[in-house]
Amino acid sequence: MSNFKISNSSIIMTTLCLLLLFVYGVIEIYDFTLDNSKLNHQKKQFEIVKSAGLGIKSNIEHLVSDLNLFAQINPTDPEQKSIFLNKLWGEGIESVFSLDEGIKILSIEGESLSVWIEDELRNSTVIFDSSTNSLEINYWLSQVKPKSQNNSHEDFILLLLIKAPDKPGRGNTSTGKRFIGCVLDFDWLIEKYISPHRLSESDFVWVMDGEGRLIYHPNHREMLLRSTRDLSEDCTDCHKSFEVQNDMLTGASSMGEYYIEGEPAKIMAYDPVNFPNQKWILAISTYLPQVVQDVRNSFLIVFALSGVFISLLIVLGYSAYYINLKRIRAMESQKHLEQLQSFQEKLNHAAKLASIGELVDSVAHEINTPAGIISSTADILLLDDCTKLKCANDLKVIKDQTKRIGKYTKSLLRFSRRLPFLPELNDVIDLINECVFIVGPKLRTNRIKIQQILPEFFPKFTFDRGRLEQVIINLLNNAIDFVDHDGLIVIKLDNYEKDENEWVLISVSDNGKGIPPENLESIFEPFFSTKPIAQGTGLGLSISKAIIERHEGILEAKSDPVSGTEFLIHLPMKREKGEDGKQS
Repeated sequence: MSNFKISNSSIIMTTLCLLLLFVYGVIEIYDFTLDNSKLNHQKKQFEIVKSAGLGIKSNIEHLVSDLNLFAQINPTDPEQKSIFLNKLWGEGIESVFSLDEGIKILSIEGESLSVWIEDELRNSTVIFDSSTNSLEINYWLSQVKPKSQNNSHEDFILLLLIKAPDKPGRGNTSTGKRFIGCVLDFDWLIEKYISPHRLSESDFVWVMDGEGRLIYHPNHREMLLRSTRDLSEDCTDCHKSFEVQNDMLTGASSMGEYYIEGEPAKIMAYDPVNFPNQKWILAISTYLPQVVQDVRNSFLIVFALSGVFISLLIVLGYSAYYINLKRIRAMESQKHLEQLQSFQEKLNHAAKLASIGELVDSVAHEINTPAGIISSTADILLLDDCTKLKCANDLKVIKDQTKRIGKYTKSLLRFSRRLPFLPELNDVIDLINECVFIVGPKLRTNRIKIQQILPEFFPKFTFDRGRLEQVIINLLNNAIDFVDHDGLIVIKLDNYEKDENEWVLISVSDNGKGIPPENLESIFEPFFSTKPIAQGTGLGLSISKAIIERHEGILEAKSDPVSGTEFLIHLPMKREKGEDGKQS
């Protein structure tokens, strides 16, 4: 089973985070697309008003050129005069008139001028620079006004006036300053250059003059000719302020957004059209909900796919939650089963050890008693004069063998009962050398070579010298038993770091026949042995493992029929503090 674990709370949090990130991403994309659509729409609006303004200004300048030509024709030639007038009538001109320098009407072609138009001409300050004949500045436009004073919201017109070129009179004398003017149908200008331009059904163009007067609006004819600078109470019913309109009067081309009470928010673009003495601001507006609706319509597929993705994410999250819940329950059941098995194994092992302990106690006691008697008798005989009997060497052999029996029984007693554990600061290199010296006779007898791979210096650390000596000698004896004549045993000392802790590694390896794989897991069990009964009891490795675990270490074995066997002793490098407070 995989060691990778994930909690259900993590699945829930991950699913919620993914949902929030996805929703946030969709909202951000929608807002970005909406802002981009608004900007693109305003750029198109600006191109429209720019084009309309250029068209109107070009038309006015074209009329100025025509009026200059009309002023130079022969008034006695009716055919030439008719050609020019017919052309002017087709360009929204209602009347063409001439004035003297006292603003007195000399002639009128087309519709007659109303009295208020004549008054407008007289009251207007018309200044021309007589030193230049430039047509770009040599004309005057009136404000946009209603054609009839009785109807202030229909049929708007404006006056265009130019300084006519001087004509010589009789005797090459000047006839005096003369002006040519025309009445231009403002609604014709709107229909020709403004009304055709729109991006959608909700677009509309409106126009203000330089005085802040609204001179064209397709939806609010009742507000025409009213100025933002002359506010009345009914103006504030819809407009909380005219800040946007005032900025349009003083600024250059721009784009913006504004709101009128009772109507949806609008986005707009505007561009000023400058004449010599007048200024018009052409603006085109679009209801913002229309742009938003267009974006929403284009996002319908995205919204639908988003809904599907969110539903799929919820289903996947719930599925992962349910599967993980089953996995956790299965792991808990497996863990409980393994714990029960572990408890049962420990209980069986404890019962086995208890039986072994009782057996070992009795056997050790029975062996120690005759061994003690034999040792005592040998001591008495050695005290006598054994030189004549020539038995001193034999008695010494008997004495050594009884000591050996005592060591074996002591080992049995150590296994069966808890003897004191006495860890102290010791030199492990010195211990290894001592162990090699002890097994030296056995190595020489079996013609086995031993190789020691030890560092020149190794720090002292805390361990029970007697216990660890017992482990190393036992591993060396086992290696000797499994290696043929002229074999090789290698004992190596090293250290390493694991989990930020320092560890000692002692390895004992041989090139013997190895341990069969089916027996490798059982070699640390008490009384398990592959040796003949006369050569081993099966307690050595079990005791050794218990000693290493008492040191909080690990004893492990690796074996291969070809390369031999290797036992690895892992010990934590614990160091006691000296009297100076520093680590040894």
